[in-house]
Amino acid sequence: MVPRTLPHRFPRRDSRPVAAGVLALVVAATLASPADAVDLSGCWTGSWQSCSTGHSGVLRAEFTRCGDDRYRADFSGRFFKILPFRYSVTLDVVEDTGECVTLAGSSFLGRLFGTFRYTATADGCTFTAQYTAAKDAGRFDLRRAGP
Repeated sequence: MVPRTLPHRFPRRDSRPVAAGVLALVVAATLASPADAVDLSGCWTGSWQSCSTGHSGVLRAEFTRCGDDRYRADFSGRFFKILPFRYSVTLDVVEDTGECVTLAGSSFLGRLFGTFRYTATADGCTFTAQYTAAKDAGRFDLRRAGP
């Protein structure tokens, strides 16, 4: 009688360590790839309103990115509908969720107006800022300008 040979079997391996390793790589790749950051660069239009005096007007802004966590905002508009103004402020990115950024900054507008402090939130389409100064407080509401 010829002995019957059984097919060669490899010892069964536990697949859990391999699955855990693959899962760890997927999680690491997800965490390592940063979310697409909101880019505010470009032209914006909207309005400003003083909550202290009730004055309001048209406002334009041009945002220029100055590194990963800072923007220069050049604002221009009119006060009393006839007096033009223009000034710049550097806004630091305080938080960036990938969909929305929170910014903060300040600018000294001379002895007459003093220092204005800004906190703002923005996404790819809207920019809303609150400002405070010794004699005034208000808000800016801007939308990205069309081409």
